[in-house]
Amino acid sequence: MDIGVGLLLLAALLAAIGLWRREHRARERLARQAIRQAQMADRAAEERQQLELRHDLLADSSRDLLLILNRELTLTYANDAAEQFFGPLTPELSLIRYTQSHALEAFVREAVAGNEREPEGLLTVGDRPFQARARVRGEVVGLALSDAAEVQRLTRARHDLVANLSHELRTPLASLELLAETLQARALHDPALAGDLVQKILSEVGTLNQMTQEMLDLAAIESGRQVARLTSVALRQIVDAPVERLREQAARRDVRFEVDLPDEWTVLADPARAARAVQNVLDNAVKYSPPRGVVRLTGQRDLGGAVVLRIQDDGPGIPPAELERIFERFYRGDRARSTPGTGLGLSITRHILEAHGGHAWAENRPPPQSGAVVFLRFLVP
Repeated sequence: MDIGVGLLLLAALLAAIGLWRREHRARERLARQAIRQAQMADRAAEERQQLELRHDLLADSSRDLLLILNRELTLTYANDAAEQFFGPLTPELSLIRYTQSHALEAFVREAVAGNEREPEGLLTVGDRPFQARARVRGEVVGLALSDAAEVQRLTRARHDLVANLSHELRTPLASLELLAETLQARALHDPALAGDLVQKILSEVGTLNQMTQEMLDLAAIESGRQVARLTSVALRQIVDAPVERLREQAARRDVRFEVDLPDEWTVLADPARAARAVQNVLDNAVKYSPPRGVVRLTGQRDLGGAVVLRIQDDGPGIPPAELERIFERFYRGDRARSTPGTGLGLSITRHILEAHGGHAWAENRPPPQSGAVVFLRFLVP
């Protein structure tokens, strides 16, 4: 082989090596680009999963505490509510270090392990109860914590209501049974005694009717079926019906009504719902008024032009700390516990007034007067 052929072969070999190197570098660039694209796709998918989790978990309430973390329980996101409760989030912080809650860590580990599809549970974090919800999307874990203090309060209140209602129903039913037996055995030929017993029976029936109506109203409110259909109606029309309905009950307690309202005043109201709201207040006023007491219904216009109905009694008044609480569902103050009732009447009244665009509140009469005043504010046409 001469030198010329050798040089040609060497040149061809070098050219092949150069071509191979260029192809190798090109393949490396393509591989790196593919890796970067895959990483970008993974990050995009993770961001989409985080957004989906934030949307899913916060659909119920923007006040929830929201945490996003990976399967190793390292946090990547905390919303403002979570940072206000747990503190600022720093990079690479674990769930246990951030929340200081072993119960919460165990709850999330159960979710990651897949023992439950979408676990939920009641947990105490610090000294506060939370309803915890966990969702897992690929490598991303979302955790939402809803304040359960109000839920626990309402649950306890419902349990108390069942216990109280059983007791409250037992008392008038036992009285009715005793009164009926007495009427049958001794009063059939004694008109005076019979009349007295019948009045007492009617009083007990009125108590049962009021309790039943309050429970029905509560069921309608919670189901969303209680819708106010507002029309222009005379305020006297709203007031007169419950006053007449309770007049005999008031007379049996030696309490009378005084109504001083202009006939021409009209308000925007659903007549039946508004009358229920007034009746609940009147029932309380009669219940707490002393013998020979007076329940006065008057009105005034506020600065906004709305009509405010004032219902005033001569009772002992309301402890200042309870003036707002008496409008809570199931709430019964110390004075109320000695009288039959569900603790729902004033709560229902406020709900009805707010559905009318108005409001209900209470004040005590200024000393030396005794008694309370409940105000019902109605919009005008």
